[in-house]
Amino acid sequence: MSWRQLLSVVAILSAIGEVISAFFIEVPLAAIVVAALFLAGWLWLRRGATLGPVILLGLLCLVELSFFPTYEREDADDWILQIAFLILGAAGVLAAAALLWRHFRRSASA
Repeated sequence: MSWRQLLSVVAILSAIGEVISAFFIEVPLAAIVVAALFLAGWLWLRRGATLGPVILLGLLCLVELSFFPTYEREDADDWILQIAFLILGAAGVLAAAALLWRHFRRSASA
């Protein structure tokens, strides 16, 4: 699987996760907006753009990672789900960083 494919999968799974979480959080509109941003980034990535969607999705994943310590965890299900999305966010940041690294390395050698 390429870095681009990994970022694409992360974007879709994150969008789905945000929509699902909208049913369980105090501010469901925030989750819907973030889901829409993940979906927009995914669509933009699928259209073949290079930098824009990679930066957008990488930043969204970074935001997800930064909020992890603030979430309340009431039971084992919360821990499992939140750790799964922590790993998903980390994979998104890693994929975005790898794609940006490759892009700028190619630009520098040209």
